[in-house]
Amino acid sequence: MSIEEYWEDFTSSEKDLFQKACRRLLKQTFIVRDRDEDNKRAYYFVSKRLDAVSQYFRYIGFDAVIDRENGVVMLKNLAESGEAGRLQSNRFALKKIESVVLCCLWTLYADRIRSGSLSRVILVPMIDLRFELEKYGLRDQIDKGTMTSILTLFSRFNLIDVNGKPGDPDCTIRLYPSLQFALEPEEFRRFAESARRRMMDSPEMIAGEDMEDDDETDDE
Repeated sequence: MSIEEYWEDFTSSEKDLFQKACRRLLKQTFIVRDRDEDNKRAYYFVSKRLDAVSQYFRYIGFDAVIDRENGVVMLKNLAESGEAGRLQSNRFALKKIESVVLCCLWTLYADRIRSGSLSRVILVPMIDLRFELEKYGLRDQIDKGTMTSILTLFSRFNLIDVNGKPGDPDCTIRLYPSLQFALEPEEFRRFAESARRRMMDSPEMIAGEDMEDDDETDDE
């Protein structure tokens, strides 16, 4: 069926869900089933109408892909694979400091999965993220405002949710399974190694400031 035929076959409520799901994917890259009711409705609509959604996005060089085991729909670029330090699907450029935090969150999620966590809700204390950042020599060099901005960005892309304020001792971060699709393991390893070297060589460029000439992450 063509996209026009799919559209004509939709009920009025399905047309509304189609539009909302497509806008969500374009804006947030991921739809995470277990985040909230709006995401859940969008996820189940796409899971039933994946052919129509995929066909629509192929016109602009993307595809909608669903991981049913993890409850994630993602937008994938048909022309290019992802690179470490970028959200793979729409290649959103991250500053190096944002990329390091993303790597740390990715590591925390992977560690919980490897340890056998079967819970759909993976919560980590903010202090755990700080400990991961310590590996890069950054634990005490990212101020509260910078951390809040970074975590807000990742929440916007349906990668995490923050419960509380990053500066509070009881603040926790909910990690969503979409994190595992934001970085490829081998790309993560290479990027983590190079980022660690750059951060250790230039610690004065980090605390609370944008990095000069770092509008986007360097390609490997």
